[in-house]
Amino acid sequence: MPDKDLPEPLRASDGLSADAAPEDVFTHDTITNRMPKILDSVLAKLPAEFQTAPVVEGVRRLQEEMRSDAQLKFLMSGSARVGSKSWNPHLSEFIEKGEGWHTAPWWLVENYMYKRLLEELENCAEATSYDPFEPVKFQALEQAEESLQASLAPLMDVVAEAKSSEKVKDALDATILRSLWGNQADLSLSAGEVAAVKGGAVDSLVSDHRGVAVELLSSATDVIVVLDNHGLEVLCDLVLVDSILRLTTASVTLHVKDAPVFVSDVTQKDVPEVLQWLEPRLPVLAERLKQSQADGRLRVKAHDFYTGGRAFWELPQDLQEDYAEAVVILKGDANYRRLLGDLHWPYDTDFVDFARSFWKGKGLICLRTMKSGVALGISEGEQNRAKSAHPDDWLTSGTYGQVLAFQR
Repeated sequence: MPDKDLPEPLRASDGLSADAAPEDVFTHDTITNRMPKILDSVLAKLPAEFQTAPVVEGVRRLQEEMRSDAQLKFLMSGSARVGSKSWNPHLSEFIEKGEGWHTAPWWLVENYMYKRLLEELENCAEATSYDPFEPVKFQALEQAEESLQASLAPLMDVVAEAKSSEKVKDALDATILRSLWGNQADLSLSAGEVAAVKGGAVDSLVSDHRGVAVELLSSATDVIVVLDNHGLEVLCDLVLVDSILRLTTASVTLHVKDAPVFVSDVTQKDVPEVLQWLEPRLPVLAERLKQSQADGRLRVKAHDFYTGGRAFWELPQDLQEDYAEAVVILKGDANYRRLLGDLHWPYDTDFVDFARSFWKGKGLICLRTMKSGVALGISEGEQNRAKSAHPDDWLTSGTYGQVLAFQR
């Protein structure tokens, strides 16, 4: 928004003041407690042959840096998945000012932690390509099997019926909602441990632009889905993708991470493995998606921007070109935080005004359950309703969701 100064970023230090809001305390707790616990979980599940002294000691030092507000360091590895070439120029802005884990922006240091973890794994030659989150990703898939049969399979029947009726928009709406609430399944929120998902309902939406979202998808020719989590969420997302492919003429590209981060985020390697897992459990869906890939209507693209620390208004040129003619669906809290730059926006900031100020594509849809103290597009009335029911964690517990949409 060119007529306004950008708000300050969320930082761990926000949570140290005596009158800190619960969501600011959450930010501090994330960096000093929850993120180190994620690394505990990684070490506990790391194959024995990778638990060399340099790896274990390096991860323990990383945990202590987070807890003690140590100054940030440049990444040293030149490997593609660590990405020091693109990261270090960004890090230099904060290192030169002497900023540490608690004073640099939360969004930056949270992404940075995963790059540092991957760098530490490179101290074991056999672990240089290992996904440290693979065990919990597939544990999450196994736990999602009941939901797959109980809610996703029947939802596919709704889509099938809509294809031969006037209920196409209703079916798209239903799959949008299911994709949204699948985002409650976030292993970075549970410190890398698989936990049950509560589900959600329409009255738990504090922002509801579903009408605009459905219209965007109904008329789209090109849809990009920027995926978030593995497990139940990606299964919900694939049902949404299937509905777009079946009910519209659009092609779909899944944008994924180029390296394993945020515990459960989907990488390019994960996609065929998820489809393989689906084959004996929901073969019709798996086969249809594979056929769409063969036909060229469904593609997968990995990009290192999605594992960097920059905001969506700093999108690289090649992604700008991808987005230019597409309706883009941003899934999940982390993609939403990247969209907002993880800044302290007033919660009632108008989403359409915000998106119009920099978004160049045909349309934007955000499907997000609320797991951090960054938000906009929420009226004062909806804020009060959510606060009255959940005064301490309405922003961070994943209880409430947002469907936000913008059409250029």
